[in-house]
Amino acid sequence: MKMIVTLYKHSLINFPASRIIFLERIESQYAYVEGGIYLNEKLSSFRDYLKVIMALDETIKVEKPDAIITFLPLSNILGAVLGRMRGVKVRIAGQRNPPQIYGTVVRFLDRLIGSLGFYTANVCNSIAGMMAFDSYPRAYKKHLSVINNCVEPANLKESKLEAREAFGIQDTFFVLTCVGRLHEQKNHEVLIRLMKYVEGAKLYLAGDGPLREQIVKRINSEGVENKVVLLGDLNRAEVRTLLRATDVFVIPSKYEGLSNSLLEAMSYGLPIVFSNIPSFTTFLKLGASSDEYAGVLVKKNDEEAWAKAVLSVLENKKERERLQNLSLSHVSELTAEKMTEKFLALVN
Repeated sequence: MKMIVTLYKHSLINFPASRIIFLERIESQYAYVEGGIYLNEKLSSFRDYLKVIMALDETIKVEKPDAIITFLPLSNILGAVLGRMRGVKVRIAGQRNPPQIYGTVVRFLDRLIGSLGFYTANVCNSIAGMMAFDSYPRAYKKHLSVINNCVEPANLKESKLEAREAFGIQDTFFVLTCVGRLHEQKNHEVLIRLMKYVEGAKLYLAGDGPLREQIVKRINSEGVENKVVLLGDLNRAEVRTLLRATDVFVIPSKYEGLSNSLLEAMSYGLPIVFSNIPSFTTFLKLGASSDEYAGVLVKKNDEEAWAKAVLSVLENKKERERLQNLSLSHVSELTAEKMTEKFLALVN
């Protein structure tokens, strides 16, 4: 959601008549946009979906857009089909995650209409994301391209000490941070288990979700209550303050698109310790023929491997400085202006 809102706000500079439409009103700090159109409060029944389809069709009919840019499968499908029916010539779909994580019906419809030319462009946010469509028909893949997510410039006016004080963090230990929903996808449990092997550090988990109770139980069963802090959902300013207070960013996801939290952590010059999934390894790789990354890759999903990787950074100041520089240089070109320019080039 952050990327579509960012794209919308920057598109207004050249296309002031642009509109942003949400199929439903989702609880998110990015979901309330001035001038936004919200088609329904929720999508939980057949009647809700029917209502949204009719509302979107009416909106396209009234607005008569020159182009439609959609994000995520349901929006992609509805925007492309209704847009084509209403004579919209440019219909750009945005693929944010590997297709395999979505339901059978959605995958089938996306594959079908993509192969039939309903998408005039089909944009993935990473090379790995595009590779996830390798088994799709040639007619589908010919419209695929990659535009990486952008990253908001870091707020470095606040000192690291001030940021730590805001969270009551003592300056006597290292801060490990992970930002993301408490969901099976994010793989937080391996981080909790690794803390048994790491002294002189605390792990801060920013986010909430369906696994909160399970994660609390895991923290207690592993005996790391004094080493793991659950912060719950944080607003944008709080997340940025937390990143400023952090020494190492850890991201053990089991699957992911190009993670916004990863990009933002890198914009703060944080050393990255990351899991072995295609979206991370392809983005963080330093050159096509290199075996080096802008971070520390953990190939195994077990706590000892993760602990070894984290300690290799915490115990080596020169390594931390090297990784800090790699993070900053790796995301230096990922600006909102450049992302918007690439999307708008598909419109013209």
